[in-house]
Parts: sequence; C-alpha cells; structure tokens
Amino acid sequence: MDKLILPFGNGVGVLDKNRLCASMIDSSGNKIVGGKIVKEIKKIFTLPIIRGFTYLFWGLWLYISSFFLMQELDERPESDKNKSFKIAKNISIASIYIVLIAIIIAAFLFGFLFLAVLPSYLFRKAFPSNDNYYFRAFIVALLRFAFLYLIFVILRFAPFMSGLYSFNGAGNVHMSGKVETLRPRTYPLNFLNFLVNVFLFSTFVITLVGINVFWPLNFLINLLLFLACVPVIYEALLFASKTKATWIKDIAIVTNWLVSIRPNTTQSEVLNVAVKELASYNDFEKIKSGRIAMSTVYAEMETKLKASDKFEESDCDWIIGTVLNKNRAETKLERSVSLKEYREILRACDRRAKGEPLSSIFGFVEFYGLKFDVNKKVLSPRMETEILVEEALKKIGECDCHSVLDLCTGSGAIAIAIAKYSDCKVYASDISKQALSVAETNAQKNDVKIDFSQSDLFKSLKKGRKYDIIVSNPPYIKSAEIEKLEIEVKKYDPRIALDGGEDGLDFYRKIIDEAKGKLAKKGWLMFEVGQGQSDGVIELMQKADYDNVQAVKDYNKIERVIYGRFSK
Repeated sequence: MDKLILPFGNGVGVLDKNRLCASMIDSSGNKIVGGKIVKEIKKIFTLPIIRGFTYLFWGLWLYISSFFLMQELDERPESDKNKSFKIAKNISIASIYIVLIAIIIAAFLFGFLFLAVLPSYLFRKAFPSNDNYYFRAFIVALLRFAFLYLIFVILRFAPFMSGLYSFNGAGNVHMSGKVETLRPRTYPLNFLNFLVNVFLFSTFVITLVGINVFWPLNFLINLLLFLACVPVIYEALLFASKTKATWIKDIAIVTNWLVSIRPNTTQSEVLNVAVKELASYNDFEKIKSGRIAMSTVYAEMETKLKASDKFEESDCDWIIGTVLNKNRAETKLERSVSLKEYREILRACDRRAKGEPLSSIFGFVEFYGLKFDVNKKVLSPRMETEILVEEALKKIGECDCHSVLDLCTGSGAIAIAIAKYSDCKVYASDISKQALSVAETNAQKNDVKIDFSQSDLFKSLKKGRKYDIIVSNPPYIKSAEIEKLEIEVKKYDPRIALDGGEDGLDFYRKIIDEAKGKLAKKGWLMFEVGQGQSDGVIELMQKADYDNVQAVKDYNKIERVIYGRFSK
C-alpha cells in the first residue's frame, strides 16, 4: 500500500509510503496543503490475504489522521468553525482508537441488525408456507443486499455527499493513470468502493450462512465471516484494478459508480496539489499565511496549459523562474510565492495557454546558458538548436579552427554562443536589418565581439575571406505548410525566417553550392534541418562533393544537425 487516496468533502488525503499529505479548499476558496510523517507499514503486512486487513484498518486510521491534519490547516478562528471541527479538536489521540472501534461496531450493527427486520418480514409475507431453510436464507440474503445497495444509491445522489464522491473520482482518475479520459470509475480499488463492497458482500454471506445459536457466539461467528470477506474483496478489487480486461472493470462499476462522481477542475487541482507536494519535497514546511504553496502554483498552471494542449513542464519552470528572477535549481528550493508573484505567474500562464511563446511573453529567451532578447523580427532560438552549437564547438576543438561564419543569424544566438565558448573569430550575417539590430544588442549584453554584416547569404560578404566553419539554421518550412503551423510559430515568428520554398530545401541548395567558395581547405559546413529533411540535405551535400557527411539526432531521436567537410 505505497499509495492511497482518501477523499473528503472539501479535499483529499494522499499517502505515499510513510508520508501523508492533505490538500483542501478553505472557506475563501484557496487551496492549502500540509502533511506529516507516519509509520511505514512493515513488509509482512503487505503479503497476500494479510494486506486486505491492512488496507481496511490502516486506511481507517489514515482517514482519521487526514481529518485531523485538515483541521490543522484550517486557519479560521475557532468561532467560525462548525461543530464537527470543534468536536474533533477535543478528541485526544488516544481516543482515536475508541472512535475507530465505534465506527466498525456502528457499521456492523447497521448492516446486520437494522437490515435484519425488514427482509425477514417481506419473506414471510411473500412465502408464508415455505419452510425450506436454504431457500429462505438465499432470498433474505438477496433482499438485505438489495436494501443495503439501495441505501448506497440514495447516498450517491444526496447533495451533501457530492463533494466526497467527486474527490474520490479525482483519486480514481489519478490512480488509474487515465487523466486524459477523466473517467472516475476506472480504478476499482479505491477505499470507498472497498468499504462498500465489504459491507454489501459480507451482509450477503452472513445472511446466507445464517448461523443461529446463542447470541454471543452468533456475534463472534458473524464477525469472523465479516473479516473473512475483507481479504477476498481486497484481492478481487486489486485484480480488477490491474487487469487489462475491460469487461472485468465494467463489472466493478456496479459498485464503483456508487462512490465515484466525475470531478470538476478545482477538485482535480486540489488532488494534484497534494501529489506535487509529495513528489517535490521531503518535508512539510508550513506555508506562511498570505502566501501560496508552490505545489498549488504548479497544479493550477498544469491545468491551464493541458486544457489548451500547451503543457510542457519546462514551460512551468521557465515562467516561475522568470517571475521570481531565479534559475531552475533555485526555483525548486522555493516552497511558496507571494500573492503578487502568484498573480503574475498565472497571467503569463494564461498568455502561454493562448499560444503565445515564452520569448514573446517575457521578451527574452535562454539559449545555451545565455540570455537573448527577442521580438517579432527574429526567430526565437529553440532548445534543439543547441545541438548545432555543440557540434560546432566540437569541431573547433578537434580541427583547430580560427574563424566561424553564422549565416541567417537572426537573434545571433548561434554566433554568440560559439563566440562565448571558443576563441574563434566569429562572423554573422542576415538579410534583415531589424534582426541584425537585435543580434548586435544580444552580443553586447553577453559581452562578445562579433563581426555582423547585412547580406543575402554570401552576396555582400567580404570577397576573398574564407571560414573554417560555416553554420546555418536557415528557413526550412515548406511554403504550403506555414499556415498549418502552431499559432506560437505562425503568429509570432517572422515568415522570412520560416519559408524554405516548395520543398523546404531552397536555402540548403544555395548555401551548399555557394559555401564551397567560402570555406577554407577542409572546412566544415553545418546545418540544422527540419524533421524528415536529413536525407535530402545529406544527398545535396554528397552530390556537391562534400565528404564525411554526418547526421546528429536531437533529444527526441530526430536527425537535427547535418554536417560535412569540403576538402577540394
């Protein structure tokens, strides 16, 4: 029982090994979170058969512990708290065991005493002359099962139970891993469904067996039958939760729907807050009043970005780090943010969810450990372009290169990174005067010297000058596909930096042909290419007499960098 989710009317308790975390919505609608360390279950209690009893009794104990933990999180004045909070406040830790036993006894009495009267009465009315013991036991057992099931159905539609069942539904979605479908009944082994099954089927079994001796022995035998049902139900629900057979899960829905309602966005977020708190931190530092827990910030950002299909965990880190003016490592150490920072983060997140790139939101982007200003006049450098820089720096080290030219420099990211991390003389050119202005500003901010030129590829460059390495990330999107691009590219990147002609290879053909007259002997030509373009560029380079032509894959195993040497 490494993980267990316990729903409440206004929040959840989540157990992860020996750490219990509670997340809830307070009276102001804010999400608050806290936790504590609990004793870890010994291995013997997780063995088959025994683990069913562990799930029952340990789960009830954790339910009570979570309830008390939520009382501690509630910062309302005592006068504003309802009676249940006040009563709970006065219960000592030692009294919890008494409460636990009382819950079990009350449930037992309700299931096996109160329901005993009506079913027997109905049987006598329906079959007044039937004295068959086994027939009577079976019919009464069915009636008791049906009446108890009916009680759970009534509770299922009771308004005051909707919060409990919705949070349970959120837990089921999380435990089943089917977050994208939002089906709350796909995980049969949730604690509420387990309890419902135990009471339903133990009621049926005890009635069917129908032991009738003197009452203390009756009580003992019925209790043993009740306990015997516990591991059987647990193992059955565990199997139903793990199996890939959908028909078995469908059978489990007969009871699971009684305690599971589709969660709304807020309820899913509250659960996600607890999950992220457990995943991100080893302790449970109390969040100061007026501040927002970082786990809450991440959970709300994730909800917004997933709803628009723009979720990238790195985007969340980037937004938070930028607002807090901290790097990623420093951000991970933060436990909370101020209300002002929280609002600023969510405003940026809203803009990202609408398709606006981070570079446009903040006006700069990080690339190869450096910071670059960007605007609509230049293409925002992407993470995969760092591979082109890496390969260029490798060649500089291997071949004792002294000069590098960056064609179609844009923001200057490639040229500036190479200049920053090598001793080469770096040249950069672009056809756009506005792009060169941005690149020159970036070079100054990153304290590097680069010789910039406005040129349509090689046309206006100094005649006779040769380069040991020429690098380029030219426009390579097919003209017909530009309108199909995501809004963050189509709307916020300049078309001149995207359009690579009918097949996307126009610039590669020109550069490959003209670079031969600009490369020093055994100089290297290096490109970034689009997905699916590597074979075409390799063929162009080989036909143009380049040798040692190689392809380098990016982080997604896509051939992203192509380079070759011109030895003639």
